[in-house]
Amino acid sequence: MRPTVSQDVQITGDAGQVDQDSVRISRDTDEVTWTAHGAHKAIVVFASPDGSPFHDAVFQVPANGSVSSGPVKSSALNQPYKYTVVGQIGVNDPIVIIDS
Repeated sequence: MRPTVSQDVQITGDAGQVDQDSVRISRDTDEVTWTAHGAHKAIVVFASPDGSPFHDAVFQVPANGSVSSGPVKSSALNQPYKYTVVGQIGVNDPIVIIDS
């Protein structure tokens, strides 16, 4: 079994901007880590009808900090999952794509 690999997504602005509009992860070994730089704190929310591919649906990313998603839950499908990054002055809607 491979060790866990974190796919890093950088929060780059107060309107929820990120450095990747989509990130592809393996359902067996990967997770996502959202990192905020400077004062760009944000909330990551999986609120679409497909829900969250992770055990949690909401992640609080502190200013100058990071938060990891944890592993993909076993019930997650191999598909794109849209999420929202809520910044201090706006929102952005990137996706996480789950591969087998």
